[in-house]
Amino acid sequence: MTIQEALNFLKNSIYTVVEKLKVDVWVTTEPVSFKNRFSGKHNILTEGDKWGFLFDSGWFHFTGRIPESKNGTVPVLLIDINGELLLVDKNGEPLRGITNKSSTFDRTLEEPVKRVFRLPSITKEGDSFGHWSDAGCNDLFGEIKENGTLKQADIAVCREDIRSLYYDFDFLINWMENVSKDAPLYGRLKNVLQESSAGLSDLTETTVNKTNKILKDFFIQFTQADNFTITAIGHSHLDLAWLWPVRETRRKIGRTLATVIELMDRYSDYVYGISQPQLLHWVKEDFPVLFSKVKEKVKEGRIEVLGAMWVESDTNLLSGESLVRQIIYGKRFWREEFSMEVDNLWLPDVFGYSGSLTQILKQTGIKYFSTMKLSWNTINKFPFHSFVWKGIDGSSVLAHMLPEETYNSPAKPESVFKIMDNYHEKNISNHALMAFGIGDGGGRSRG
Repeated sequence: MTIQEALNFLKNSIYTVVEKLKVDVWVTTEPVSFKNRFSGKHNILTEGDKWGFLFDSGWFHFTGRIPESKNGTVPVLLIDINGELLLVDKNGEPLRGITNKSSTFDRTLEEPVKRVFRLPSITKEGDSFGHWSDAGCNDLFGEIKENGTLKQADIAVCREDIRSLYYDFDFLINWMENVSKDAPLYGRLKNVLQESSAGLSDLTETTVNKTNKILKDFFIQFTQADNFTITAIGHSHLDLAWLWPVRETRRKIGRTLATVIELMDRYSDYVYGISQPQLLHWVKEDFPVLFSKVKEKVKEGRIEVLGAMWVESDTNLLSGESLVRQIIYGKRFWREEFSMEVDNLWLPDVFGYSGSLTQILKQTGIKYFSTMKLSWNTINKFPFHSFVWKGIDGSSVLAHMLPEETYNSPAKPESVFKIMDNYHEKNISNHALMAFGIGDGGGRSRG
């Protein structure tokens, strides 16, 4: 089979659906607590049924039986409600966020869907289960998709070896597509992909392990960097008030951070960056157990706190006093709640910056500044990525503008190539920043 056929074959073989979930939902126009989850209008759903209108809320209950597990497969739920939801445990505490595939998003950056929930390892084959989920009938950008219908609710098993192989394949194909066809590396990439594709007539454990070894050996041989370091950090930028009610922002951050913690429990090298104390203040109020988990990850160095301001504020329309208060309250929160003295300003989504800002930063103990939105200027191309920004009074801070020109990086080879091609200061600096993930409730993880 061709390389693309092999990729599609792998993708379609990761999950095997065993049976449908039974789906109940209790719908309300505004969110209600776990305690009051039965207060809404009750419906029993099958795929294709409409469950809500834009910004309706609903408590879903998914029930079924644990499937038989073979050859190292993992039992999972595959869920897509054409909206966002938060899976919770028996006490109503967050477990994992779920998002819909139909969500509006730039597909060149990534698929926004998170539809997979891994059933807890303590469950046994044949045991019945029921999982509650708090849902919103809106996508990442506050739109209703496919008329608010249930798209998928399945019990399945996941072949982890195939899943790993699929992502390696996808990575190498993207790498090949971003290398000159005249380069020797292009031929090597094409050869290893063709060799691997030819060996995938079946997906027995032996075949998959053999192909995985071929790709791992290739990675070891050809992924040595040329004295250039890209620091990649997980991030999911969240607009506090944009295309949805503020109450939905509070729920989006719960879904996002629940996913972050779940991923950290699975991947020991995953590091995430969280900004805007206002979001953490809401988490502390709405999800205190989740807030405690976030605090623990900060202590471990797994979650980095980004930015000294209370929110990622505009800097042109505000008064100087307002900007000072943003920093005072922001730094105080990080200090009191996380014992962190933050010395950086993180404003990735702000379109312009006051010339007096450096003076305020200097006076409040902030040494570093980072953004990327200046790169979206359609008239004047900003000429620097790493630079010393000197303000009106002569005060200065060290600044870095993300060379990839996005805070939603897919973290693929194309990302690396764009960073290295774009980076204006690559002749004097061998270090750049990448922020990968999907914002506004999308978190990070492909379905």
